[in-house]
Amino acid sequence: MIIKTKSEIDSIAEACRITDEIFSDIISLFCFTTERELMLHIRREIKKRGLREAFPPIVSGGPRAGNEIHPKSTSSVLEGFVIIDFGVRVNGYCSDMTRTIFVGAPTSKDRELYALVLRSKLDGAKVAKPHAKCAAADAAARTTLGAYKKYFIHTLGHGVGKRIHEMPRMYFKRTEDVFLEGMAVTIEPGIYIPKKLGIRIEDTYVVEKKGLRALTRSPQKLLVFP
Repeated sequence: MIIKTKSEIDSIAEACRITDEIFSDIISLFCFTTERELMLHIRREIKKRGLREAFPPIVSGGPRAGNEIHPKSTSSVLEGFVIIDFGVRVNGYCSDMTRTIFVGAPTSKDRELYALVLRSKLDGAKVAKPHAKCAAADAAARTTLGAYKKYFIHTLGHGVGKRIHEMPRMYFKRTEDVFLEGMAVTIEPGIYIPKKLGIRIEDTYVVEKKGLRALTRSPQKLLVFP
């Protein structure tokens, strides 16, 4: 169902809590060298908790991260912006979260781009209130990106439940869907500059009377690992 019951929201919230827990472990002991090494670590942590993946974890860094939205992890060395996208299932219900970290020394331009994507996410999320058009939230996020909106090559987000991608749709050109109280949704703007970099920041939310309540709560600031 598009509108989730309290017990369904509770399951999604627990999946989100565990996703945050795994991400917290990642950043507290960060010692990973390659995309595949980090991706396999995420898989082990999910399995160790007796859970299933919501979808195959995505780890993509450096210039590769700008080439595809959902690439397979490789033996490429982690460098520059690194996209980490994963979720788990609790009672069959999914979580979905993406964080982009930086391995190395970010330039002022790197920090500026990250801040722009984060601002785009926050601006899109502000629009997401009951009966507001999903297209309006998508359009708000793109407006914030300004000249970089041409590098935002997917929708602002999607519904989440027993399937990782559910209704509503969030694209400013092709949807009349609206936010409704009780929906579980993601907000996940990104920019992907081919052969240069990729940045995506995503959280899972529940739509409530006054707007969105975040269910994933990992730090959104840019985390840097030398």
